[in-house]
Amino acid sequence: MVRVGSLPMRLLCLEYGADLVWTPEIIDKSIVGAERIVDEKSGVIAFIKNGKDVFATHPSEKDKVVFQLGSADPETALAAAKTVEKDVSGIDLNCGCPKKFSISGGMGAALMSDPDRLCAILDILVKNMGIPVTCKIRVFDDAEQTLALVRRIAATGISALTVHCRTRAMRPSEKAMWHRLNDIVKELPELPIVLNGDIFEYKDVQRARDDTGATSVMTARGAAANASIFRSEGMLPPMETAVELTKLAVRTSNVFLNTKYILMQMHPETKSKSFEILNKSRRYSEMCEAMGLSEFYETEGARFINERSEPGKNKQRNTGTNKQTEASTTETAAGTSAETPVAKRIKT
Repeated sequence: MVRVGSLPMRLLCLEYGADLVWTPEIIDKSIVGAERIVDEKSGVIAFIKNGKDVFATHPSEKDKVVFQLGSADPETALAAAKTVEKDVSGIDLNCGCPKKFSISGGMGAALMSDPDRLCAILDILVKNMGIPVTCKIRVFDDAEQTLALVRRIAATGISALTVHCRTRAMRPSEKAMWHRLNDIVKELPELPIVLNGDIFEYKDVQRARDDTGATSVMTARGAAANASIFRSEGMLPPMETAVELTKLAVRTSNVFLNTKYILMQMHPETKSKSFEILNKSRRYSEMCEAMGLSEFYETEGARFINERSEPGKNKQRNTGTNKQTEASTTETAAGTSAETPVAKRIKT
């Protein structure tokens, strides 16, 4: 999830029951050479390059987070994967993203048209990484062409394959073609196959598995709309999940503009006073006011806010010199005082 799949959203999805979470697609060159910095207050591990956040994670997601890699070059892909190897549970090569920033560099869905390059990247990763390597693709219009590609991909030794059941040209509004997964599952019975596309409710998970034989499912838009989609008990009110995300964002010193972007997508009442305040907010104190969390901010949250989360903060208040900003590539209840397990782990 481009921009939405940053650290606080991943932690929230895990809290609500997700088994694994993926980072947004992060371009290999953007993280090679990045400096690894650990925030002593929050425990957040940030990879910084040229003054920008490229990737941020937390030890609490170490065994659950998969680093989604965008690459068109085997050697650069390996260098990028090695940079984060000790802080993630797996590396996933994105071969399905149709966005211009990805395909223009020969990455994402462009790799499907260059299977030699695609498999060369997977080969070097599988042979040299000490953690699982996976891959995500889309389907071709032609079923046999798709099967030919997945056979080659499977031969590299990857640990799992995710299939977005749409073609590169299809829009998200077009219905995902779940039926296209059946032949892939039959073709590769030993390889875990993950279905992606049109998972919007918890009940869709079992339905997708029953209909296709998929090992598991992945959701992006469903989680972006309401991260509690992973709860077997049913989804929570959107505002409740938005409040919890705000707390996690503050506690992990997430870049303010990224948090604001996510909340603007999640907020259920676009004509409400709180949405108006959120829309006008320029710092976390104002955001917390919009979300009914002013007391939380004053008693706990303010100590986590730094130059990384609010660029320019230290210059304005003369309280430090660190200059870190949001990465350009950053693709799951009001009034309650209960703390979630993830929240407890990141508090100090």
